[in-house]
Amino acid sequence: MAQGAQRFELPTWECYSLLRREGIARLCILDQGYPVAFPVNYSMRGTDDSITAVVRTAPGTVMGRYEGLASLEVDHIDLEAGTAWSVIVRGSLHHVVGRPDLPDPEPLVTEGRNRWVELVPTAVTGRRFTVNVSSGGFPVDWQLTVC
Repeated sequence: MAQGAQRFELPTWECYSLLRREGIARLCILDQGYPVAFPVNYSMRGTDDSITAVVRTAPGTVMGRYEGLASLEVDHIDLEAGTAWSVIVRGSLHHVVGRPDLPDPEPLVTEGRNRWVELVPTAVTGRRFTVNVSSGGFPVDWQLTVC
């Protein structure tokens, strides 16, 4: 049985809309020269002109000590519907202190999670797919698109 996927580029406004709907992502940082991805709960703050992603973590963790280049990836795959999408936010991660206006991402593990970090985007990419599923699985042809 033939299978395949069609990809569609997402405009910036749709990337942000999808990010606001979700709350779980992978935050990617560099640790000892290697990229590492951590599952996180996140919240979006601001408008499309000045939007940031907020994460709450523990100060003593690798993520809690890190400041610098980072990315946040959010994906959604619905095999029954034959749809999938992915959004990647690239930017700079920094610690935030004294900002009571930040939305709480409500991490699954709350104990000791009192360090707030914020990802300030420099680029957002997004893609949506329609997937043709067969008994052998499904292929996905990812393409990086700058929104």
